[in-house]
Amino acid sequence: MTLTADWDTDQVTVQIPDLTIRVKVRRGFLKSEWVDVKSYMLNRKHCIIKTDELFSLNSKINISLRLKLEPTDLVIDSLSATVLKQKKECSCFFYYLELNDENTKNANSAESPISRLVSLIDKKQLINKKFLDLSQASS
Repeated sequence: MTLTADWDTDQVTVQIPDLTIRVKVRRGFLKSEWVDVKSYMLNRKHCIIKTDELFSLNSKINISLRLKLEPTDLVIDSLSATVLKQKKECSCFFYYLELNDENTKNANSAESPISRLVSLIDKKQLINKKFLDLSQASS
């Protein structure tokens, strides 16, 4: 997905199935909490999320990722990200994030957690598409 300077979020319509992204949000001087957000794109270096939380451009945030798998989920507990772009839509915001964790520096390595997560998401989406195509063909 290529983002233009004016960032058309109309193309960002389908959430990533089985992926939960949470963002750590400060709620006071010493208090913070993890908040679930919607996920629309994830690759080894970037992601797009949607939330009603407000983040400044170039701010650093912490995210957590969980991909539902059988028999156990794949979890990346804490990943640092920088807010590169922001677009308001109704009462929510789309954010284009750059992932800043040590794991992304070796993102081309198949062993890195983020590479493994992206690969599994791609495989699940391909299987889901093939299943949908087969079920529509048999109807």
